[in-house]
Amino acid sequence: MHVASWNIAAVNNNPFEYWITSSNEQYNKLMYDVQCFIEDRSKDVRINSIFNDVMFSELIFEMESHNILGLSELQNLWNDDYSQRMAIKDFLKDKSIGVKRLASMPDRITNTINLKDGQVLMRPTVINAFNGGSLASIDDWWVLWKKFMFHTEIEIFVDNNAQGSQPQAVCNLISPILRGKYPAITVQEHAISIPLQILCLALLDSIFLFIMNSVAPGAWETVRRDLSNALIVNKFPKICDILAASYHDCDVIFIQEAAAVF
Repeated sequence: MHVASWNIAAVNNNPFEYWITSSNEQYNKLMYDVQCFIEDRSKDVRINSIFNDVMFSELIFEMESHNILGLSELQNLWNDDYSQRMAIKDFLKDKSIGVKRLASMPDRITNTINLKDGQVLMRPTVINAFNGGSLASIDDWWVLWKKFMFHTEIEIFVDNNAQGSQPQAVCNLISPILRGKYPAITVQEHAISIPLQILCLALLDSIFLFIMNSVAPGAWETVRRDLSNALIVNKFPKICDILAASYHDCDVIFIQEAAAVF
């Protein structure tokens, strides 16, 4: 019996997840410059110089309009903590944010959404194959991000045997982070974990965009498009072609980390 096993990493839609071996000098320069930027402490800035108080107020307004609770507590957390953090040292490099899943969980849910009608919806961010408009500035990104998160009604793909989902705004896909599964999250953070996740996701996206537009303005989106076309776009058909061409003699093929739509 011939058996094959393949982890296709369906949840990974970030073209910059790994520093790949490439002959593309523009890509290599971008990755090196990003590394240097992150390691240069003089480049670090306070979060509220990237994601400012006006943007935070707009975020609160949008969440309030969707009846998301815990906003006064989130306001206090913003004023006393997050707005004053250094973007790289105190946010991107803060391991507790990762352990608590405050940014990675909402990213996993909203990064690339498979819809009931077969289409794919992508969050306006550096870390996917988004092609729905220019991210040349924070202002441009913020308009697109708010529209995506709060003003886009979707029906998500579940699986072929499940009943269809009900139309809902993207922000309503975010669910509380459970302390039983992620005990690092505090009682206070758990109580406001939905709006806190949305805030942390906005901060993550804005900081990544700040870095990219600092090191390669006008160029990084082209690099990302080329990477996405090679690694992400039509990924499933490419996988099927490889299986058909190279593993057609297998009796059993195990596929791991496959999306339901696969």
